[in-house]
Amino acid sequence: MIVAFSVTPLGVGEEVGEYVADAVRVVRESGLPNRTDAMFTTVEGE
Repeated sequence: MIVAFSVTPLGVGEEVGEYVADAVRVVRESGLPNRTDAMFTTVEGE
């Protein structure tokens, strides 16, 4: 299965980089193959 998602933190102001980085960190720590590009983070797994 391949899942692609994007993170859009609402109500936290204009500085959202920290929230996006936290979400990407969780994905990378999962150990699943993943890729982050300008629009989506893609995760692959069974």
